[in-house]
Parts: sequence; C-alpha cells; structure tokens
Amino acid sequence: MKHILFLLFSLSIYAQDTIPATKSVIALDKMNVVYPGFENPISIAVNDAKSYKIYGEGVSLNEEGKYIINPFFNRDEIPIFVEIENFDGSKIIEKHVFRPLLLEPLYLTINDIKDQGNLVFFIEDLKKAKIGAKIKDFLFPVNIEVKGFDIKFPRNKTLTVEGNLFTDEVYELLKKTRKKDIIVISNIRWKRDGLKGTFRTSPIVFKVVKKKKDFYTVIL
Repeated sequence: MKHILFLLFSLSIYAQDTIPATKSVIALDKMNVVYPGFENPISIAVNDAKSYKIYGEGVSLNEEGKYIINPFFNRDEIPIFVEIENFDGSKIIEKHVFRPLLLEPLYLTINDIKDQGNLVFFIEDLKKAKIGAKIKDFLFPVNIEVKGFDIKFPRNKTLTVEGNLFTDEVYELLKKTRKKDIIVISNIRWKRDGLKGTFRTSPIVFKVVKKKKDFYTVIL
C-alpha cells in the first residue's frame, strides 16, 4: 500500500490536521500551528508512490526547494491538498485542514529587558543600549531587525534615531534627565524577512537614575 508521510516535530496543539487521511499526513516543522504572515516550513517523506504534489492557498517552494505554507489572514481554516499518483496510474487527492494561530502581540525591549512598568536603568547601562523586538511564545526563529525609532525627552523635542542603538546624542540627553523624568520610545521601524513597517505596540517607557540611592527613590 502506498503512503505519503509528512514528518512532525510539534510543540503546540492549537492547530492540527482535522481530517483523517488514508494515504497522507501533513504536519509542520517544530510546531503544529500555522502562522499567517510567516513562512511555515514543512518536512516531507514519501514512501511507495510514483509521484505526488501538494497545493493550496499559500503553499509554495522556498529557495531551498522545501515546501512552505504562508497562509493568508482572515481565514478560519487553511485547507491543503495532496495529490498522489500510484504506480498503477490511479490518483488520490486528500484534503487536510489546519487552523491558523494569530501571533501574540510584539513587544519591545531595551538591552533585552521588557517594559513591564516601573522600568528604571542606571545611566551607565544605557550607553549604546540596544532596542529589540520579540514575539511572545513564537515557536520558530525569526529575524526581526529594528531599523530606527523615536525617543522623547522631557523639555526636549523628539529625537529620531536610525538603527537599533542609542547614539551618543541620545546618551548625552539621557545624562541631562532628572530623577522623575519619563523617557518614551515609540514609532519603532523594523525589517523582517524583506518586509518593512512600524510595530503597532505601546511605547516603551522608562526612567534613568544617576546614583544608587536615587534608584530606591524612583521605585518607591
């Protein structure tokens, strides 16, 4: 009996193949969910079949010749079809249905520290500080590169920065802030997999302290 098997390396149960198949199974590398807007990789092993092809909305081959699924948004289900040709010339088309999982909100970091309220830094830690962006509970690596941001200082105009690091100008303005000043970073510009845009997240807000004794005053 001829079979086609899609190997599974799954870390989640949110989305799964919902229709039992006689000859084929589809699963996703490192996860069992389909993320709209991302290239979801698929591993395939074929046994005892003359040929096969896989197709469906968002299915394609990447530069390495591996199948990926990049599902569209605003879908309740993602149907994927496997057409199998047996050695006797007969064909079977099987349908597999996956459910998309929308990403948790993106969040911003300073030196890999997430803003969870009352974020305070010693001034020495902010020289060449790095602004980052991460996706909560994402199940496979994705490269998100911050290309720029705006930073607002009290009593000063908003400064636009190119790149993901605090510049010398930013650091000099930080040194002039007062103990109770609130600094706001917003309008994060980013690049991911050839796409560019602006994160739709809440601004990251923090304070700066110059001396250890001031730290406890700010926190309290």
